[in-house]
Amino acid sequence: MQEQPIRAQSLKSYDPWFGGRGRGRLEALAAAISGKRVYEINSTADGGGVVELLRSQLPLMRGLNIDARWLVLPPDDRFFAITKQFHNALQGGRDSLPDDIEYYDEYSKRVGPTIPLDGDLYILHDPQTLGLIPYLHGKPVIWRCHIDLTDAEPSTYAWVRKRLSGVSRSIFSMPSFAAGIDSTAIVAPSIDPLQPKNQPLPEAQAGSLLTGLGIDISRPFVTQISRYDQFKDPIGVIEMYRSALKQMPELQLVMLGNYATDDPEGETMFYKVKQAAGDLKQALILVNIENNELIVNALQARATGVIQYSSREGFGLTVTEAMWKRALVLTRPVGGIVSQIRDRKTGVFLTGDSESDARRMIAAIGSDDLRDRLGAAAHDYVQSHFITPVMVADYLAVYGGVLSGTITATP
Repeated sequence: MQEQPIRAQSLKSYDPWFGGRGRGRLEALAAAISGKRVYEINSTADGGGVVELLRSQLPLMRGLNIDARWLVLPPDDRFFAITKQFHNALQGGRDSLPDDIEYYDEYSKRVGPTIPLDGDLYILHDPQTLGLIPYLHGKPVIWRCHIDLTDAEPSTYAWVRKRLSGVSRSIFSMPSFAAGIDSTAIVAPSIDPLQPKNQPLPEAQAGSLLTGLGIDISRPFVTQISRYDQFKDPIGVIEMYRSALKQMPELQLVMLGNYATDDPEGETMFYKVKQAAGDLKQALILVNIENNELIVNALQARATGVIQYSSREGFGLTVTEAMWKRALVLTRPVGGIVSQIRDRKTGVFLTGDSESDARRMIAAIGSDDLRDRLGAAAHDYVQSHFITPVMVADYLAVYGGVLSGTITATP
């Protein structure tokens, strides 16, 4: 088990965006568990939305005098292949439990005894960590599920429910995601205004970064930024773009993604996307490039439109990031995206049909008034609901309830 370094972040750093009643609530919740040691455990320190959340959440908790620690599971390709299948099944894939499911417990049996038992509270993230519960010897445990379980494959869902015995509470991003799991709380994910990805980028620097990628910044471009994952539907983006070119031949497409270390399917999907876009001269398919955060910033801030074409989605932080930058967001209404985007108010909904979506996209990006109005409303909505201090306050309300004993373990 590998502990990740954490440097404390002062709440004062968020003064430009966070204050009033929200600040008082956060300080009171932090004071109630001041000095407590809290371990957050997940499967990787690189790649994916969970990692980004922890990198902002835990430093602020430290700055609020909570002894927040971050542990990461040791890598194991066979284990991650099993848990990737879990992930797909829980999001609506039809594969049932893997044939070598017993290896999950073998791995957990090796890793579980290495967890430090000096914590006051343990937060386990997603299915990869559920096998650790028996090795925490009755310590208070919260399971944080970042997946939408609405359409979970039945045998995999039953496996998860069985593993939750002894968990004090489960946390989901939206009420519907819990799909019948007992004793749940809701905490929406957030973006961090302090991260380079979310801070204003000078026009000249943004232009230089984009030009360096091969983008013609004098012409319009749309972008999707997400992991190369079947549920992000990158092939669907390519099909929609092909249709859009019939109406706007000068339009460029930029797709940027990476592979999380616990996702063995990412590289395969990346090459499928490159193959699908093979003859599209104005399409850039990028992966794991240098200066990634600044390039993401430039793409979201300067794009004519930001696409999130997911067919399934946990919450959709790439949508939140783009909204923060006042971008025109074009997305399907799935998962947590529906708690962020209101059609024609903070973004534009797509349907999943490439021809009709191409027409919607072209109409939206062609209206400067619409883009400005939706972008301003989107930014304001994110500041009120989806920035790090808001999320941390909601987490601490749950953590404090478990630590005070007002929330007991599920039988």
